[in-house]
Amino acid sequence: MRRNDKIRKILFCDNTLWGLVNFRGHIIAHLHEMGYSVVLVAPQSSDTVMKSSIPDGVEYRKIEIDRCGRNPLHDWKYFVALYSVYREVRPDYIFHYTIKPNIYGTFAAKLLGIPCTDMMTGMGYALKKKSLLNRLALYLYRMALNRADTVFCLNRENQDFILKQKFCEPQRLVLLPGGEGVDLTYFRYGYEGRGKTIFLMVARVLADKGYREFVQAAKTLKESGRNNCLFALLGPVDTSYPTHITQKELETDVDKGWIEYWGVVGDVRVVLSKPGVVVVLPSYHEGLNRSLMEACAMGKPIITTDIPGCRETVDHGKNGFLVPPCDAVALADAMSAFMDLSVEEKQTFSLHSRKKAEELFDVRHVLDEYLKILARQE
Repeated sequence: MRRNDKIRKILFCDNTLWGLVNFRGHIIAHLHEMGYSVVLVAPQSSDTVMKSSIPDGVEYRKIEIDRCGRNPLHDWKYFVALYSVYREVRPDYIFHYTIKPNIYGTFAAKLLGIPCTDMMTGMGYALKKKSLLNRLALYLYRMALNRADTVFCLNRENQDFILKQKFCEPQRLVLLPGGEGVDLTYFRYGYEGRGKTIFLMVARVLADKGYREFVQAAKTLKESGRNNCLFALLGPVDTSYPTHITQKELETDVDKGWIEYWGVVGDVRVVLSKPGVVVVLPSYHEGLNRSLMEACAMGKPIITTDIPGCRETVDHGKNGFLVPPCDAVALADAMSAFMDLSVEEKQTFSLHSRKKAEELFDVRHVLDEYLKILARQE
């Protein structure tokens, strides 16, 4: 699809630079290559690898945000800062991601007459809790999404929620059935099912990512005598999030030998390409989980929870197993069942994962939706 010459400058706003680079990096790079001027707006990142991942020629504007805080003064400062950046940069179109950028970014954009798209990336912590502040958050979210030109959502349950809550009219809502997609030329197929099984959880170290269920399942299998496997966790300790696992709890579980903590890597493919990797995510809620899509693309078997945003990546019994959330026993049983498969059956699981990625999660399908939105601007 050709570029719209009436759109010259596009701005992307998220609550982390990590989110922009990891989840939308391919989209950002492609739009830049098409000749659009691209600006990223996100908090300061201390990760030099993350900063170096910003494509050459793409501008980065640092802005502070209290991601999970509920202080109205902090949110007001964030809104004012966004308004100032938008007024100075004067983009022709803005894409917002996550709750606070969706709310305050949309208000700022509309005050300046700038069209925008908001993406609901999942039913996060702020929308799950029932309190006066959360009811206020829902009210503000409804106001914002009703003013956005387009709203992206990543699974059908979130689509139903948006329509039920009257967050926007159906004609402005776009479902991305393959989530934000992955670059299948970057995440290439490769699987070796012989030898030790590595049950790998790729996620932030949070309770609602299923951390404790993962540790309990590992403990159960180790105590049952399953020795030809290891359990590893890859991802950051996110202390800014209300349900974060403390450093002390993580260190205790590692010291007891239940799991290994592999920290954070710049290129997840290095870890996913290890022989025997099975990706595990016992999460409680997701939009459409990127780590699982990347696992599919590289042909990894998957064990995850039967919830929106996870179940889309698994055909139960064909490329992995689905288990109920908050159920460490079922998780351990699924891990044990996978280990009992023959090498040939494991290989079949692997091939099915790659096929699923090719059918559903190709980022080129997502890029087409971005270009359609830009093409509609007059």
